[in-house]
Amino acid sequence: MRPLSKIIVLLLLALLCTPSFAQRVAAVRAVGRAQPRQILIRWGVTNAQAWKLSNRYGFEVTRFTVIRDKAMLKTPEPKKLGVFKPAPQASWEAAVNRDEYAAIIAQALYGESFEVSGTDQKGILSAVNQSQESEQRFTLSLYAADRSFDAALLAGWGLVDTDVKTNEKYLYRITSAAPNGQMPIDSTGVFIGLENHRPLPAVSDLNVAFTDKNAMLSWDYDGLKDYYNAYFIERSSDGRNFYRVTERPVAQIGEPPTKNMPSRVHYIDTVGMRNVTYYYRVVGVTPFGETGPPSAEVSGVGKKLLAYVPHISRALMTEAGSVELSWEFEGAGNALIKGFTINQSQTERGPFFPVIKAIAPGQRSVRYDKLFETNYFTITADAREGESRTSMPVLVQPVDSIAPAPPTGLKVMIDSAGVVKVSWTPNAEKDLLGYKVFRAYVKNAELTSLTDSVFFGTSYTDTVSMRMSNRKIFYAVTALDKRYNQSAFSPRLAALKPDVVPPTSPLITRYELVDYKIKLTWADARDADVAAHTLYRKTDNEQNWQAVQQYKATTPGQYTDSDVLRGHAYTYTLISQDSSRLESKPAHPVTLKIPGNPDDLTVNIFNAYVDREKHIIDLFWTDNLKNVEEYQLYKKKAGEPATLWKIVKNEKHLIDNAPTINTEYTYGIRVVTRTGEMSRVKWVVVNY
Repeated sequence: MRPLSKIIVLLLLALLCTPSFAQRVAAVRAVGRAQPRQILIRWGVTNAQAWKLSNRYGFEVTRFTVIRDKAMLKTPEPKKLGVFKPAPQASWEAAVNRDEYAAIIAQALYGESFEVSGTDQKGILSAVNQSQESEQRFTLSLYAADRSFDAALLAGWGLVDTDVKTNEKYLYRITSAAPNGQMPIDSTGVFIGLENHRPLPAVSDLNVAFTDKNAMLSWDYDGLKDYYNAYFIERSSDGRNFYRVTERPVAQIGEPPTKNMPSRVHYIDTVGMRNVTYYYRVVGVTPFGETGPPSAEVSGVGKKLLAYVPHISRALMTEAGSVELSWEFEGAGNALIKGFTINQSQTERGPFFPVIKAIAPGQRSVRYDKLFETNYFTITADAREGESRTSMPVLVQPVDSIAPAPPTGLKVMIDSAGVVKVSWTPNAEKDLLGYKVFRAYVKNAELTSLTDSVFFGTSYTDTVSMRMSNRKIFYAVTALDKRYNQSAFSPRLAALKPDVVPPTSPLITRYELVDYKIKLTWADARDADVAAHTLYRKTDNEQNWQAVQQYKATTPGQYTDSDVLRGHAYTYTLISQDSSRLESKPAHPVTLKIPGNPDDLTVNIFNAYVDREKHIIDLFWTDNLKNVEEYQLYKKKAGEPATLWKIVKNEKHLIDNAPTINTEYTYGIRVVTRTGEMSRVKWVVVNY
């Protein structure tokens, strides 16, 4: 095994680079690359413990054929590609002798000790020695695998799949074979097919800036990070013959400072001579060892840099409204410069424009009165030979206590979902910073700010509850300048919410039958926007409601229904309607039945036949009634009260077979309907 002390340089480079898979979450991560006739897959885990377990148990790789001939298969076709583990230690010897990255991985996998020896001025190796050994093995092995795909294959961290077809697309699922009981490790997948093969792009947006014997190169990282994880820098002094300035590729270090700033790779190259034109280009390197086409060339000349840098020490505003700028500069540098130049900009990042030129080398202060609301000043020492030097910018703001004018042209629109669009006309002040938006639910209530900080647009979106009872919402806007002077409120604008809430239901409070007429009394809905109430009725033989009458919101809630028939039932309900024509739920219905006329229910004929031979009295009757439930028959002797004697259901005659001779009997009959109505009693007198 190659001693670790011989690859110290590689360890240094690894420590300076961010590994592709160095995360704390226990999971597998993978990338894929489609080539014309094969598919390459690379994987790794996200922490040292998962790395150690996965190396022991291996990685299971299953390929699923998902698409064939551009059609999704109903059931993906699985194919196990095997369990991938690091090759035995003896198998690494040849690779270690020809590939220093293989040596790093082999040492990480099988080395007895992983302590780095050596010294360096920056103390990097000392920091490595103090870190945990397992973390060193994990981090450096992943870095080495990113530099050498052949070494990654030997470590069981990648595969080359040649059994692929152009009309198919696959999902490669990579799972750590480590038992879940020891450590759960999430699996991952790569969805790829030969159709995903694309030529590698050239590195874009390459820039170079030359200083004294140094060339600072930078190029785009964000747009290329899906392709390359390292780069070779190539240099030429004639623009034709290029050679690599580093034996090993360089990698991006860290992340961009903010999400809004694109990330770039930076590299500083030392050039041998001044006033010589140097040419540079950059070549990307993929995690699979492929190199892309070279970038467009950039060139420049190394120049001598002025050794002294000016520094603005004071910026004092005068009563006349001008600024007095004072600066410091080494007196020894006066002979090396032609003079000074004052530069001005309205933003810290520029662009800066020269406003006072040819200031004498011995001068250290100057006045300037053409100021903006916000000013940034720099001073440049103009070198007689080589590059000039410029100070850092200094902020100068004149006193400003005048607030902007109140915003105008306020408009508010509220949709049925409660989304409010507030817009206004932009203010014309040059030093305007932004606005604040305010809202109130009551006309004269104190306005509440909707924006915690300054709002920079002229169109604001708010949301309000459509269930609240208030129909109007009030908005106003103020303007702020760059000194945070705030304007007065714009005129309040009342916005009417679309009515999406129906009114409450009215309530029938009393119903009674008076002289065969139905009298109703109800309580109106109390919503502020109720416009009308509508009374509905249906009879016992109707399915649909019929509108009886509509009332204004202020009309007393009473109605007498005289259009009724005896013997029928009537059901009533009410619905309230608001100004937007939204209707309430129907009021709880009430039902009243008009009693029938007893004379209409009486039998037509009721008579008796006396048969003295048989000693019976035969009672019989006739009627045309259809809803008879029963006939109630009454009987009494002369001088006695009548009592209920018999109840007959379906017959229309009845025999009294126990009459007493020389007795006067009175018989009565009453009809009872299925709805419970009763007729008057019809009587017949019989002398037996």
